[in-house]
Amino acid sequence: MPKLEKLILETVNEVIRNVFDDEIADMLLSYLDEHNNLSIDERLRLFDEILPKILGSGAVIIEDLILETLNSKIGIRLKGREKDFVELINDLRLVKARVK
Repeated sequence: MPKLEKLILETVNEVIRNVFDDEIADMLLSYLDEHNNLSIDERLRLFDEILPKILGSGAVIIEDLILETLNSKIGIRLKGREKDFVELINDLRLVKARVK
């Protein structure tokens, strides 16, 4: 797994574990773990689809926390929230690739 993809998954795990207790965190993260045969984009898309079903409108807050933490770790700041979670992650990946 490429370094950036690993960082993305580690960041999702970190934020979920910091926000929720172990039982809820395990439930949320199981959706990523159960589909580790899929590409990271497919896994994030799946996560993005189930998060609102579990958390309702609070899903946006969790996604924003993940994006902010990832922005901080990578050192890149993307503005706006016109795109969905997975598109913003992909934008970060593209910007990071150009910065190298």
